[in-house]
Amino acid sequence: MAQRRTVLVLDNAASVEQVLPLLPEGVGTVVLITTRSRLLATELGVPESLEVLTPAEAVALLASTAGADRVRAEAEAADEVVRRCGCLPLAIRLAGARLAHRPSWLVADLAARLADERGRLGQIAVGDQTLADAFSTSYEPLDERRRQVFRLLALHPGDDLSPPMAAALVDLPLPETERVLDDLVDRHLLEEKATGRYRLHDLVREYASGLSRCIDPPQVLRAATDRLLELCLHAALSVAVELEPLLERRKLVAEPPSRPDLVAAINPDIEWLERERTTLSALVDYATEIGSDELSWRLARSLWRFFYIRMYFDDMLSTHQCGLRSARRLGDREATAQMQNYLASAYVRTGDYPAATKLVESAIQMYEELDDMRSAARFRANLTVVYWLTGQLEAAAQLGAYLRREVLLGRHAWIDLVLPNHGIALAAIGRYGEALQLHRLHLFLARSASDQFQLLNALGHIGMVRSRMGDFEPAVRIMEASLRLRDRTGHRYGEPELRVDLGVALRELDRLDEARHQHETALRLALDNGERHAQCAALNELGATIRAQGYPQEAIRLHEQALKLATRIAHPQEQGRALARLGGLFVEKDPDQARRLWQRALAIFERIGGPEQQLIRAQLLGMSH
Repeated sequence: MAQRRTVLVLDNAASVEQVLPLLPEGVGTVVLITTRSRLLATELGVPESLEVLTPAEAVALLASTAGADRVRAEAEAADEVVRRCGCLPLAIRLAGARLAHRPSWLVADLAARLADERGRLGQIAVGDQTLADAFSTSYEPLDERRRQVFRLLALHPGDDLSPPMAAALVDLPLPETERVLDDLVDRHLLEEKATGRYRLHDLVREYASGLSRCIDPPQVLRAATDRLLELCLHAALSVAVELEPLLERRKLVAEPPSRPDLVAAINPDIEWLERERTTLSALVDYATEIGSDELSWRLARSLWRFFYIRMYFDDMLSTHQCGLRSARRLGDREATAQMQNYLASAYVRTGDYPAATKLVESAIQMYEELDDMRSAARFRANLTVVYWLTGQLEAAAQLGAYLRREVLLGRHAWIDLVLPNHGIALAAIGRYGEALQLHRLHLFLARSASDQFQLLNALGHIGMVRSRMGDFEPAVRIMEASLRLRDRTGHRYGEPELRVDLGVALRELDRLDEARHQHETALRLALDNGERHAQCAALNELGATIRAQGYPQEAIRLHEQALKLATRIAHPQEQGRALARLGGLFVEKDPDQARRLWQRALAIFERIGGPEQQLIRAQLLGMSH
């Protein structure tokens, strides 16, 4: 062949030593070498690692194997088959060949069989040829240490993992872990999706998991998982104490980390929490599932403030529901009370006020029974917000006043909770001067403590009260400062409500396009985060702004949406506001309907209190004349 122009394919090469004697020495020959392991030698040129197929390529391969007409006739089922095969060429060829040998099957039949992840590898086979056999040709040559690392990596519940997390799982020094991970990448048992981020392909993960269940004793698997959970708990907690200065670390971890080297390697900060968010949430769920109850509730609690300030309320719900189950299973009343309180905060933000009330009241009772009156008072402060949202405005104001006295008497240190919550309650019933005084004191204390979260929170509340007092220009400046601070720190808590209030002030200044932008942004954020009370407020204020722009029909539609949602979540303030705004829109074309709407709105505000009732009475009086 030395004198001929040839394309030579060396398929499934095992080693450099196997390939070198076969390379032609003359010019004019192209040699293509396929291999499961990277072959590194100067004579072989630069290796090229192939990615999986694109979805379109994967469907085309399935069609060429199973028949184009069958695939074309069931396009959605074909998409599902290639997705279940992970767009892996060999898997698609085997699945397609199996379909070709069964003309009575629909493509949907194969998709259904592949839906069972634990039995999926068994479905991707033709005769004696299986996908598992293909994986085993890469797995079997490994030494026992590397085999076990490969198997244990399947325990990681996230999409990808870092070397420190892998080192915790496999209980090896970090440098050795990194070498093993690189070896597994070279053998295409592991993918390096980005520098320092490793991933098992879904089908490879299933293969590794199956091996692990057969080979590794349950105690080995449990110990590996607990090591990973313990590492993540210490890393998350080190960030939590920065975000939540009054968090008592010793109540969540009594011992130092068993692998401080791995915590240091992670160098955790809030962006690490952001990057690992889905993994950490999945770990809490997994810990509850396998009975690692202490680690489950402690990790959930450590993640609470991060989820709260970034408005990840779905994550908060799922992790704290798991944490609560674990705490109850342990019979730990203090842990149960904590999980109830912090789960309630998620229910408040997503509009399930009865569930929130029940959980907080139960948590308060537990702490009173434990004779921990400071914690009971701290949790009682959360009821202020629940009372405000459910229209119990006087009760909210009275509770806030009681808790302020507790602070002054030295029985309650959580002034960052008491002041803003009491101020919100006072503003809701029109006592703006007192509310402003409290929010300014909150601002002073936040600046003294250099607490950025409390600082931006206090600024937002001050701007809200100044707007309601008619001081629109300073209100806009203050609220915009709060937004800039949120952008700088990444704290997003309360942003939809802040933008609603900012939009109101801008509307009053006749800056209608800017107001509309703020209200539309607030609505989008509230929808994204599932904050239904904020959705109601955004819909009502967006409707008012659009009406001011001259679009009454669109305004009616928005207020009707707000009314429907506020009724569903039992939020009387926004119900009343929606009815009052609708009355104003109907006053000219249907005065009787306007009167009925205003009367319904007035009945709500007479029951709950608030300054809106005076305006509605004036509107009704104007109609009677």
